[in-house]
Amino acid sequence: MSEQDSALDLSEAEAALERGDYGQGLELLLPLSEQHPINSPEGAGLRLLMITAWMGQGQEDKAIATCRLLSRCHDPKLRQQAKQLLGVLEAPSLDRPERWSMRMPQLELNGSGSGQTSTMRRRRSRRPEPPPSPPTGPTRSPGAGFAVLVMAVLLGITLLLSGCVQIEADLDLRGPDRLALTWDMRSTQERPLPWQKQFEQDLQREVPGLTIEQTGPGRQKISSRVVSSHELAQQMAAVVAVAGRAAGVSLPAPVLKLEERNWLLGVQQHLQLMVDLNDLPEIPGLEVHLSLNHGRVERTALSGTTTEVSWQGWRWNPLGLGAVVILMLMTSSMVLQVVRRKLGFGFPELPS
Repeated sequence: MSEQDSALDLSEAEAALERGDYGQGLELLLPLSEQHPINSPEGAGLRLLMITAWMGQGQEDKAIATCRLLSRCHDPKLRQQAKQLLGVLEAPSLDRPERWSMRMPQLELNGSGSGQTSTMRRRRSRRPEPPPSPPTGPTRSPGAGFAVLVMAVLLGITLLLSGCVQIEADLDLRGPDRLALTWDMRSTQERPLPWQKQFEQDLQREVPGLTIEQTGPGRQKISSRVVSSHELAQQMAAVVAVAGRAAGVSLPAPVLKLEERNWLLGVQQHLQLMVDLNDLPEIPGLEVHLSLNHGRVERTALSGTTTEVSWQGWRWNPLGLGAVVILMLMTSSMVLQVVRRKLGFGFPELPS
């Protein structure tokens, strides 16, 4: 038989198995199995089709014997399929309870003689009693308490996932009423959390003027431009609102105050930052660190508390310092001229 005829018979056998004609499928597969031994890939595939036909005809013995042979073939995929079929075929059959089946009433035909007509009597079958109700009672729709419990569990999971992160906020005072803020968020799991991804998307959409960088696995660096204290306070309020919404909590806006006194030589500055976390529940793994001017003043904000960070100092004015130096030089020059005249040298003259 040529390869083309074998392929044609194989396709006809598969079609017969698909429409449930297992007898015709076996008639086409048996000659092909004689040509291809079981240790060949074609022979193993033919035996699987024959097992399907035998299972459809109820010949489990032949199907089990062939499955055992295929479970020792070299192809791991076919070997796994054969083991699965063998587990199905060798599974013990379960007894069906009698109440799951319906019995037809028995009919009796009794004859009483040649002159008497035959009568048919039917016995009425008694309907089986319905099974008892389950001990849990009928199914009821969930009440309001169940919905509250589910919401509380989901909120707790959200807070737990959002808490496995360390947040470092550094407020840098660049000049008179010129500030910049940097947020460094680091996941303790060394991978970005769903809360961080949602937070980044919301920031890019709602808070303009921010630069977001991925500095490592699960690390985000958010930087603002150098702006005034009023603009930075509004930006911080927007960032905190977005972070609270992404974590499922509501947080008040932080308070930023900058007091400055401009003297001739410089500016006296008093910076104060207040963060209110009284409404934030205790979240395991959450760490919030606040710092001013690259770590000159550092504080750790805790859940359920209000944290205040303040710094006071001078920022010298280069123009004012230059004016003072020039004034001092001019004063020194005038003093030297007066001393020169008193010593009798007179005014300086040009050489003749």
